[in-house]
Amino acid sequence: MTDRASYSEPQWGRDGRDRKAEALFNTLLSRCGPGIAAGCWADLGCGSGGIVAELAGRVRWITGIDPEPWAAWAQAAAVHPNLSFIEAPCDTTELPLAQASVDVAICNQVYEHVADPRRLVLNLGYILKPGGWCYFAGPNLLWPIEPHVFWPFVHWLPRQLAHSLMRLAGARRPEDLDACSTHVWKLRRWFEEAGLDWVDAVPARAAAGLAMAGHLRLARMVECVPSPAWIPLRPLWPGFVFILHKHARPRVDA
Repeated sequence: MTDRASYSEPQWGRDGRDRKAEALFNTLLSRCGPGIAAGCWADLGCGSGGIVAELAGRVRWITGIDPEPWAAWAQAAAVHPNLSFIEAPCDTTELPLAQASVDVAICNQVYEHVADPRRLVLNLGYILKPGGWCYFAGPNLLWPIEPHVFWPFVHWLPRQLAHSLMRLAGARRPEDLDACSTHVWKLRRWFEEAGLDWVDAVPARAAAGLAMAGHLRLARMVECVPSPAWIPLRPLWPGFVFILHKHARPRVDA
């Protein structure tokens, strides 16, 4: 087993986790209602646990799962007795959570980093109770700027070619380009396979972020835009935010 002390705080996403957790929670709240706080939560791909630690103060029980152990886990779990962590991959059939055991799942900026993103989505459908909810967010392949290295177009190329071109162009760490995103149509197919309905929550997430920043008028303007107006823009978002809902009962094909 990997020494937990070897995984300290990550360099990415260190700042503003309280704001990110609040925006995530408020986005779910706007769609799912206040009852979600009383449920059992799980964050698949929780990383060092910063966001789940923030959410632990808002929900009844929450579990963070990540394939790498982090030194910050012990401290977070000591502060929040309703918070636990499990070291395990999230994209295999050996997920250490029982079927239909979770009321609310989080999969935030994770799918592009796992070897089998389809299995990750299927696992979300597996662990959610009927009627359960999931906050799912990640980058959009069709956006021309790769969001981890901030280079244009390189994520559209074969990976070895992209690394070579970045190295020739002076990139110090071309190997940081290691994420594999996809487009909205493939994600929708995976959601359907997993028995998950979906709603585009980019506007709700944007409104939550604006409201937290004090831009209440802008937040209200975003909320007032009719949902159909966003549909043509969906394939072109820099990233996706979906609220997924597990079917309350199995579907019967006609």
